[in-house]
Amino acid sequence: MRFVMRYLILPVLIFNTAAAYSSTWELRRDDLNSSRPPVVKGTVNINLEDESPQFPRYLNELGIKTICIRFRGHDSVTRKLALVWTGGSQGIDGFTITVDEKLIGASQSVNSEQKPYAWYRDEFLVHLSSGSEHIVEISSPVGMTSAIEFAGIQMANPESEVYQPLCYESVGSLERYEEQLGAKGVVVKSAHIWVFAPAEFAKEAGLLSSFMEKAYSEMKKIYGMDTLFKFSIEHYPEGHKRGWGGISGQGTIGYTIAALKKFGRLKTSDVRGFAGYTEEMSHGFKAYYKCTGTYEALGVAIQEEIVRRLVPKDVANAFWLAEHKKWEDTYKAYLLAGKKNPDPEKYPWNVFYTRILNHLFLKLRNEYGPKMWEDFFRALRQMDYPLHRAAKTERMKVYADVFSALFGRDMRKEFREFGINLDADPPWGWETYKK
Repeated sequence: MRFVMRYLILPVLIFNTAAAYSSTWELRRDDLNSSRPPVVKGTVNINLEDESPQFPRYLNELGIKTICIRFRGHDSVTRKLALVWTGGSQGIDGFTITVDEKLIGASQSVNSEQKPYAWYRDEFLVHLSSGSEHIVEISSPVGMTSAIEFAGIQMANPESEVYQPLCYESVGSLERYEEQLGAKGVVVKSAHIWVFAPAEFAKEAGLLSSFMEKAYSEMKKIYGMDTLFKFSIEHYPEGHKRGWGGISGQGTIGYTIAALKKFGRLKTSDVRGFAGYTEEMSHGFKAYYKCTGTYEALGVAIQEEIVRRLVPKDVANAFWLAEHKKWEDTYKAYLLAGKKNPDPEKYPWNVFYTRILNHLFLKLRNEYGPKMWEDFFRALRQMDYPLHRAAKTERMKVYADVFSALFGRDMRKEFREFGINLDADPPWGWETYKK
């Protein structure tokens, strides 16, 4: 059965150039647009000369067997066609690309049963002859019938940067942001991030963009990868439905204007001025590994590693040493209560669980050294992303097994001795003690 995504709506075309007669273009999924292209005899036809071409989101779903994208180009050129996509929830998934009736190649074949809900990028070099209409056809080879969903399709110059579509839950454009804001706005675009802000905070938005690009660079080192999507950081008035104070989709971070003002005031002199932004970006990275089962703890642990690379030691310590004390005190209270939550009203389960795990992660990091998290994610890749297919009650065992590989000893035993329930769906153990 095909998995169901959060939304069932599709986006408009995003042009890289203003002219329809161009051999460089982008089609991007946009969850704020509810239009859907018609399906005629199993085929979706997209014509880039249309005023608002729609996005061909599905293949082998909704009766769609072939996607045809038509466009024109005057010159004989070589282009790079890139597609970002995800497979169904089971079986072998893949597709082929034909341009002007010539088979260009096939995507990677992925086993969605072994790695469900994962995103991929495929690139193809395409030669376009001059003075004619061009047709890109996307279809699946015989025998591959599992559903495929696309998030972005780009035809670009061969030397262009690796394709990263903007997160599909992003507001997507300055015009739409201003409609949501009800005022003039700005969007600061950098290599991996778009920052949307009211026009009066353009300076702060620029500073935040530069800082978050540095954070992205450090996260890339730790997580061992670029994200497949650009981040969209958006700022709204208090109470606005999109200023949710967290991350959604594959990288849309919604915050209040007050948060941006705070960053502008504190900059990097106080971690509290930017901790929310870096934590949510860390969650965006770790989602590619499906690092569920630790609630907030793993994201917080990575964020500390990032912060210590971005600010002076005294600034980092002013924030993190107090957090370490909370983790240690909570763990001591847990032990005194016989490895139970001594007071769920004082320690909400999610907070309690996160602090104890962060205390454990800090202990391990202090023993292993500064490369622990880089090696942790390298091990996950070598194990073929086991958290993608782990049952909820098996997740903590996966974490213990990864650390066993890193430390060379039985970490399942150590986790249990520390007080971690390896057989429970997080927050671990809460059902055991509920009233």
